[in-house]
Amino acid sequence: MSAALENSFIIDRAARIVRSGGVVIVPTETFYALAADPFQIEAVKRIFQIKRRSEEKPLPLIAAHKASVEKIAPVIPAITRKIMDHFWPGSLTILMEVVLPFSKLLTGPTGKIGVRVPPDSPAKVLAEQVGGWITATSANLSGDPSPDRISCINREVLEAVDIVMDMGTTPGGKPSTVVEPLEDGLRIVREGGISRTTIIEVIGPASLIKSS
Repeated sequence: MSAALENSFIIDRAARIVRSGGVVIVPTETFYALAADPFQIEAVKRIFQIKRRSEEKPLPLIAAHKASVEKIAPVIPAITRKIMDHFWPGSLTILMEVVLPFSKLLTGPTGKIGVRVPPDSPAKVLAEQVGGWITATSANLSGDPSPDRISCINREVLEAVDIVMDMGTTPGGKPSTVVEPLEDGLRIVREGGISRTTIIEVIGPASLIKSS
C-alpha cells in the first residue's frame, strides 16, 4: 500500500471515530493535536481529562474552510475580514463571536471561540470529513511541550485516545498566533508562527491595541 493510500485509510478511519464521539491524535501544520467533534460535549470533556487541563482554559478549534466560519459568524468586522483573507489558510487563531451554541468549554466566559483554518494537513482533511470542525489542542499533558512526533507524546495520552494517526514528524516550529479583534483594533493574545511585525504590515500599526 502506498503512503498516500495508507494515510487516506487512516484519515477515513479517524473520521468515523470522531463522528461517533471519539478522540483521536492527528498531525496539524505544526504539532500533533487531540481532535474531537466540538459539538459532542462528552468528547470535549474527555480531552480535558486526557490532558489534565483546567476547564477554565477553552480548547482551540480548526475549521476546514473560511466558509465554515462565515456560516456561523453573525457579523465579521472589517479588521477580522482583513486578517482572515490574508492569513487563512494559515497558523492564525482568531477569537470570534459566533451564533452556534458552543460549549463554555470552548468559549470560556467571553463567549468567543478560538478558530483557525490551517494550511493543507491531515487535521484540515479530517475537519473536512467530519462536518467542518474539530478541536485542535496539543496532544500533551498540560504544561508539557507540544509534540512534533508520536515518540514525544506521553504514554498516558497515547493510551487514552481511540486512534493515533502516526504520519511521521510534523513541521513543528511555533504554535499558531492568537489574536482578538476588538471594536478599536486588534489585540495579540499570543505571538506564534505569524509574527507581530507581519500582522502590523497587514493591519497597520494604528490598529494594534496591545500584545501580551
